[in-house]
Amino acid sequence: MDENVEIKADMPGADIVALGEKPKKLNSVEAVKVAVRIMDELALAHRSMGVTELADALGETKPRVHRHLSTLKEMGLIEQDNQTERYRLGWRVFQLGEAAGTQFDLRSRAEPYLLRVRDTLRETAVLAVPINAQPMVISTADNIYARICISVKPGNRPLPHCSAVGRVTLAFAKPAQQEELLARPLLPETERSLVDKDELRQRLVLIREQMYDVCDSEMLLGVNTVAVPIFRDGDRLAGILAIVGSIQHIPSPPLRQQVEVLQDCAAELSAQLSGTAYEVWKVRKQARQRMAELR
Repeated sequence: MDENVEIKADMPGADIVALGEKPKKLNSVEAVKVAVRIMDELALAHRSMGVTELADALGETKPRVHRHLSTLKEMGLIEQDNQTERYRLGWRVFQLGEAAGTQFDLRSRAEPYLLRVRDTLRETAVLAVPINAQPMVISTADNIYARICISVKPGNRPLPHCSAVGRVTLAFAKPAQQEELLARPLLPETERSLVDKDELRQRLVLIREQMYDVCDSEMLLGVNTVAVPIFRDGDRLAGILAIVGSIQHIPSPPLRQQVEVLQDCAAELSAQLSGTAYEVWKVRKQARQRMAELR
């Protein structure tokens, strides 16, 4: 380290300063932004992280990140493993998410549709919402008809590249958000995970054309998911409706009934939220069919 630089870990907002200079303090807004970025990084990592790894990911100094971690830990928003000393989101985050989900209009509006999907298709129904172009599950209706139920817990963050819910979210995200996520390494969950970026781009185009996606054994071998978008205010993505279950009951490609039930429910729910994307899509689909018949 340069002999003219020292670490001032005990000074709020200042991490590395030149000797003889006054440390720069973070104002309250900047401090909140750093804290939120830390929590976002922990949420998207799907695992615990150390101080150095977090600092590198955020482009911040270790002392600054450590101070924020200490405060977040004190408030119960993150937890620290006593053995590894690594950090993960705390139980209070889930409690806050549950409270927000209860107040969120989509969740209450979607409940009867979740039950309809579950009871019609006899599979676990899942509702997720997009957060920074990545999904978070906020509600489920577990399969009550099968002896073995495959479920997804609220708060789960499906990966954007190798899950049906994630790819539907990404397909209707802004181009800049898509490229930001595509710039990151795409790590596989199974041997069947989609990790090729060119193939993923083509898949996103297909999702926008057919209004659904499937995920056969990409997150967990033997498990398949079918997901469709929910829109609001025209063509803005409001959420994702999906079913998850064994490939024995959700084949790939999925049954026509499975796709149609999901899309019908999503279209009705979208209409309640002033979403018009399904209406436009159906008109274009009918036009393509008529053109094909004339050839």
